[in-house]
Amino acid sequence: MENSAAPQRTWEPVPVMLSFENIHLQLVDTPPLSRDFVEPRLKDLIRRADLVVLVVDLQQDPIGQLKDTIALLEESRIAPQDRQGRYLQGQPMTFLPFLVLVNKCDDQPADELYQIFCELLDEQWPCIPVSAFTSRNLDRLKQEMVEKLDLIRVYTKAPGKEPDFTRPFAMKKGSTVEDLAGRIHKDFLEKLKSARVWGKAVYDRQLVQRDYVLQDGDIVEIHI
Repeated sequence: MENSAAPQRTWEPVPVMLSFENIHLQLVDTPPLSRDFVEPRLKDLIRRADLVVLVVDLQQDPIGQLKDTIALLEESRIAPQDRQGRYLQGQPMTFLPFLVLVNKCDDQPADELYQIFCELLDEQWPCIPVSAFTSRNLDRLKQEMVEKLDLIRVYTKAPGKEPDFTRPFAMKKGSTVEDLAGRIHKDFLEKLKSARVWGKAVYDRQLVQRDYVLQDGDIVEIHI
């Protein structure tokens, strides 16, 4: 992805892949949100997302940018998950987890501005100071995204073989052996009998049923 100091550089959605501890995350770098013009497809694209990452410019009224962007999204019936209690039950809203990236935190003076920005916020937001030019906090961003998405890594193995640690399944927390079987193949789900699991919450090779709740780092051997 090309970086630019000019605002509103991205005009078409651009997919970008990030990897964190063998979990592959797809980001879509979108056109800017503005009251002057919004790409017609953009709102639907955001509604289909699992996580919204807002980027504000530290040097250009970041508090105003954040408030305006949130307001624009809420007018389009897209709201931060943390604000769900503000709406009447049954209102046609899409609630999503949000992260706020504060860009241009490139040096010590910028860090001081970032601290002032955080102190002046009238409500708590999950903010990360970043720099598009130095790649500051890229790993922290990846970790925060995985946590916000409630993802765990689950490894699989065939009977009598070693597990494949290079390609885990990224599953939602609370997923079961049954969910994993369905991700592997629909035939596995239909024919699933049991599974053996190696993990922190069980002893090695423990036989579990299809409703066993998977944990991060579990190794699963499916039996059909």
